[in-house]
This record gives sequence, C-alpha cells and structure tokens, in this order.
Amino acid sequence: GGGAQGGMCGSLKYDLFADLVWRSDSVIKPFEEAFPADRLFVGETDGSSFPNGGLRVTHAAAAFTTWDRGSPPFVHDDVLYIPCCFITHLGTSIDAKTPLLRSSDAVNRQALRLLKAMGKAPKATACYNYLGWEQEFFVVPAALHRARPDLVNCGRTLIGRLPTMHQQSELHYFAPVPLRVQELMTKIQEKMLLVGNPMTVKHNEVAPGQHEMCPIFSISNASADSNVFFMQVAREEAAKLGLVVLFHEKPFKGINGSGKHCNWSVGTDTGINFFHPGKTADSLEIYVAGIACLAYGLRKHNELVRCAVAHAGNDHRLGAQEAPPAIISLYPGPKFEAHVDSIIAGGPLTGLNIEKKMIDPGSRNTMAVPAGVEDRNRTASFPHCGNRFEFRGVGSSQNCAMPVAICNVVFASGCAALAGLLEGGMSLRDAVAKMFKENREVIFTGNGYSKEWPAEAVKRGLPNLTTTPSAARTFNTDRAKALFKELGIFEAEEVDARAELMFEDYCTIVSTEALTLIKMVDTGILPACAKDLASFAGAPFLVGDRLETYKAIKVENDLLKELVATHQNGSLEAEAFFLCETVKPQMEKVRSLVDKAEELTNAEYYPYPTYEALVYSHHS
Repeated sequence: GGGAQGGMCGSLKYDLFADLVWRSDSVIKPFEEAFPADRLFVGETDGSSFPNGGLRVTHAAAAFTTWDRGSPPFVHDDVLYIPCCFITHLGTSIDAKTPLLRSSDAVNRQALRLLKAMGKAPKATACYNYLGWEQEFFVVPAALHRARPDLVNCGRTLIGRLPTMHQQSELHYFAPVPLRVQELMTKIQEKMLLVGNPMTVKHNEVAPGQHEMCPIFSISNASADSNVFFMQVAREEAAKLGLVVLFHEKPFKGINGSGKHCNWSVGTDTGINFFHPGKTADSLEIYVAGIACLAYGLRKHNELVRCAVAHAGNDHRLGAQEAPPAIISLYPGPKFEAHVDSIIAGGPLTGLNIEKKMIDPGSRNTMAVPAGVEDRNRTASFPHCGNRFEFRGVGSSQNCAMPVAICNVVFASGCAALAGLLEGGMSLRDAVAKMFKENREVIFTGNGYSKEWPAEAVKRGLPNLTTTPSAARTFNTDRAKALFKELGIFEAEEVDARAELMFEDYCTIVSTEALTLIKMVDTGILPACAKDLASFAGAPFLVGDRLETYKAIKVENDLLKELVATHQNGSLEAEAFFLCETVKPQMEKVRSLVDKAEELTNAEYYPYPTYEALVYSHHS
C-alpha cells in the first residue's frame, strides 16, 4: 500500500537446481544438477523477518512455503517460479494467498450448499471464483525519478505543482500512447504472453503519464499471482528503457490516481454464473439469489470490505472524485433495484426484464450497438458489469488476493444465510425477499460522488470510514472473528495479527513520508529559497511575498519536526491516529507553502524535477 519499489506486493525465494551426490563415498561430497521432488511442494525459511503481526518472533521463527497447486508454475529468465502459500510453524497465515485459498474453499462449500437447497444445478460439483484485474500505473523517466527523494522513498511526490496543462482538456484517455511507453507495454505484453498470461487491453488513462493494462480473467488465485508477476515485469522492462513504473495510488497531487479494479465473479463447473441472469428461469433465480447473498454480505460485514482496501496510499484516492467513496455500497443497476423493491413487495423472482437494447447511432454507415441491461456507474464501489461485479476500491499497489478473499468471504456468508433459510423450510421467493428487505440499505444506484450521498449513507446506517486507522480498528471485532472462524478463514490470533499489521504498515508509510519531506525541505527547498532571495538584492521591489513565504516554510517544517519527534509513543493504533490526524495535516501545510515557493522560485534554483518534466519529458 505504500507504492515504494521492492517486494511489497509479492516475495521471492531463490533455490538452485543443485544437490549433493549422496551416493558418493567422499567425505566432501560433490554436487550435481538436481531438483528433489519435495522441493517442488514445500520450503522452509525465517518467518520472523516478514511482517507477521506477532505470529513469529526471533526465537520462534519457522515458516514454510507450500505450492498452490491451483496456480501454474512458470519459467521467467531461466527461473522456475512456483506460486506458494506462506504459513508459520503453527499453521497460521502470514501471507495474502492463504486467506484467498481458504475463502475459495468457503465459497465452494457454501455456494454448492445453496444450490442444493434451491434445488438447482444438480450436476454442479464445484464453484469457482474468478478475477480479472485492471492495472493502472504511471510511467516516469528513471533519471528524474532518482532525483526525487520522495518518489524513491515513498512512491509518491510529497511536493510539486501541476503543470499548466494537465488533465483539464480530457485528451489523454484515447490519445495515442507515447512511443516509449508503447514500447514498454509491448515488451510487458510479450513477457506476460510467454508465461501464459495474455494482456488483452492497453491504453492511456485519464491523467497525463498514466496508463493501464488488463489480462483475460482467470481463477482468482492464479490471476492474483499473475498481477504480482506483472508488476515485477513492468519494473524490469521499464528499467531497460530508462523508465520507472509507479504503482502508488496517488503519485501526483491534483491529477487522477491509480486503482486496480478487480472484476470478480462466482460460477460452477457446469457453466452457471451467479452474477449473470442467463436465459432461463432457473438461471435468473440463481442470479437474483446470488445478488441477495452479496447484498447480505456487504451489509452485514461492510467494514471488512472497507478494510480490504484500507492503506495509506489509498487514503489519497478513495472519495476523491476519481474513485469510489469510502462508503461500501452495492450497485446492481436501477432496473434491478426496482426489481428488488418488487420482490420485497411480494413479486416473483423472475419478473426482471433482462433483454438487451439496441442503440441506433443514426447513420447508415454504422451498425446498431447491443447495450447492456444496465448503464455503467463509475462512482459505485461495487457495480454490476453484466456478468461480474467490479470492486473498484482496490488500490494500484495492492496485492489482489486479500480484497478478493474478502469478496469471497462476504458472498459465502450470504450463501450460508440464504441456504439456512431454505433448509429451515422457507420458500425461495420469501427467503430472497427477506434477505433483500433486511439489507436494502446497502443497494444504491445514484451518484456516489454527490455531496448528498455521505449524508444519505448515514441515514442508511452505512459506515463512512474515510481513513485507514478508522477502518483498521474495525477489522478484529468479535463479529469479524466469528465470521472468519465459521468460514475457516482465520483463527482469532490471525485476525488480531492482521489488524496490527494494518496499523504498523500505515505508521511506517506516513512516518517515512514525513521524514522524507522534512529532509527535502531542509536540504533542497530552503537552500533554493535562500539563493532565490539573494538574487533580488539589487531589485528588492521585485521580492513580493517571497520573504514571508520562505520564512513560513521554515516555521512549518520545524513544527513538523517536533510532531514527528513526539509521535512514537503508545500503541500502534494511537500512533496511527496521531499520524493521520496531526502529522498529515501539518505535512499538507508544509506542502502548500513549498508548492507556492515553486511558483515563485527561479527555475534554475529549484532543486527537484517538476511535475511537468516527470509526466511529459519522456513523451517525445
């Protein structure tokens, strides 16, 4: 969630294909090329050096990798990559993959249970969950990246003014991709194709210097692995071209940030999709029941879904008129919302008109366009997209595994609840109506960017957890622990560990940003201000408000130093709230003054590459 370079999203452990020749009689045995079968399946390492929330310590450090056999191994640069889970000596999870696999098992159990209780799909023997990710990112020149301590240490700029031309003309989305970036994306596409992950979409994004690539969807665990590998390949190929890929959610203030929309669905091995209405009455009933289960999960466990995308980088993005708000709601479409109300009022489950309409462009040169049943809502946190739901709140630097795991958890909880009603003797229509009635508040088909929505959400009882600390404190409640335990996802200690890690990660990121900003001001900005001020010695009437601005930078930066020096007390939770509510606002004060100074200071003295250079200089 910090967006910095390195293995924050996925980790690697390299083993050589070599072993001792055990049959040799020599005391010092020779070695040979070998790959014992047991190495394919398991490995052992030190778990205490990984973030683990107290589940591992130096004197009890053992942890093990175990092959995820549902995610194919692949070869890259003469290295065999074996996708793994990572668990401790006690069997507790300290990775993102394990909860995803456990949640997939929960979906399989509960979805099959529900279908059986409904009397549907008798030939189905398994239910799978699928993921198609949309990876957004920025590309900047490597030389300029190295000259920005904030980008190197934090993954985002802590100071900087927008160029006069940024995204106000909205020309970037379908403009031709700059040639160097096109070359980069082609290289990435080639590498991903070699390992069996074709990237089917590549284009510019809304902000200058921002781009997107997407693959064909796949089973969630394999798809999540492919995304981690994509991020690695993107950085490797960018380095060869003198570029750097930025995965931070908000590298540049004032222009759009980056997300990683997760298109998620659940279906059987017989081809039934819970989120597609199909063409029969049975498939439509499964579709309606599936959305009722999702509404149940999102309403009952709303905070967990918010926690799945809560981290320092994403706090800059959620609710900023470029991403869904921090309020988690369900968008099934206005027509379906009306259908929900009809069901609650006593109507049938199959009363929904699912016929697609044809849009006439009004020209004899063009053909009519088959449109979806519902319109697209880019302001929704969980919109329906024809045959799947799109979790739009996922941050661009995140591993997909945990957000999708939580999607699985809330859906499985809904399946269990609906199956329980049916097994208790309630009719399918009445059970679905009950589910919709009790969770109607989570369905919202309006404008998620509107000023009225947060107030309306409060009336509906939906939480609006606008910061990571406020979300993280809800992760390990007794209700959450009971849910995770019931579905076989986490034991209580694992839940507590992950809550601690959320606070720890937040504190680490914001502290690093504050210290980096202080250093950039002290060693770069203030000396530049002094030079600039001295240059007006012969023309003091041109100084304007430079002196007051430069003085204010020194005063506010010194205050930031004092705050940073005093924040390391108390619990991680208390520290996180202090950083969020006290340190970050002070950082913004420093930034606003520094950005004003950038406008005033002679460009020759300004010490860091500007936004204009970062987002445009590699386009020619």
